[in-house]
Amino acid sequence: MNCPACGAVNQPNAAFCAQCATNLMMPPGMAPMGAMNYMAPPMQTRTSGMAIAGFVLSFFCGLLGLIFSCLGYSEVKKSGGAVTGGGLAIAGIVISIISMLAGVALTVGRH
Repeated sequence: MNCPACGAVNQPNAAFCAQCATNLMMPPGMAPMGAMNYMAPPMQTRTSGMAIAGFVLSFFCGLLGLIFSCLGYSEVKKSGGAVTGGGLAIAGIVISIISMLAGVALTVGRH
């Protein structure tokens, strides 16, 4: 009997393939019991603390807001969807840059 999975030749009444351990007693196209109804559990997400901190800090201290927002954005990108807050991080980056530019413009404008 040839294995339907790997094509190896097996004994006529073998229950499993000697090459790949496929169940030879199961009719072709049938899935094992329990495999048909299996669903992966939903992935739990959380919001990046760094992104939140970066957004809040961007209003008070542009440099710290920029640093924390960049760290939060990196954390969101590396998580593969497990961590959210990318929008907060981008908003923190933009607000931090605007706040730092405004600070420089005000400082230069005084002289």
